[in-house]
Amino acid sequence: MEMKFHQLRPGQRFQWQGETFEKLNPLLACSTESGTQRMVPRSTPVSVLADGTAAPPPAATRQIPDTQAIGRAFEDYHRSSLYWLERSDGTAEAVAQAHQALAMARERFLAVLEGGGKTASAFPDGNAD
Repeated sequence: MEMKFHQLRPGQRFQWQGETFEKLNPLLACSTESGTQRMVPRSTPVSVLADGTAAPPPAATRQIPDTQAIGRAFEDYHRSSLYWLERSDGTAEAVAQAHQALAMARERFLAVLEGGGKTASAFPDGNAD
């Protein structure tokens, strides 16, 4: 059955652009496969699943990392940010180094959130101390 996105109830599942979503609120839907959230315009036509609530089971269940791993990853990112901020002398080279190091720290943090990363230090000698 096809409906407009704004006609769905929160929690109702639907197909859109070849992917299964669950409506979260009047503006957002969450992919049941990847867990990513998307903003869906109100007037978007979507295909409601046969029973309106049950989606096909995902290929693999997403594993949620433990809170200690997330905390360690966040602390690593925070320490890395402070380290590179404090050592920056404002030159273009120092700023470029800081940008590169923080981008790598960000990737490590996001990998931990996805459940597949380890919390390696972002510091050249392996420690901020």
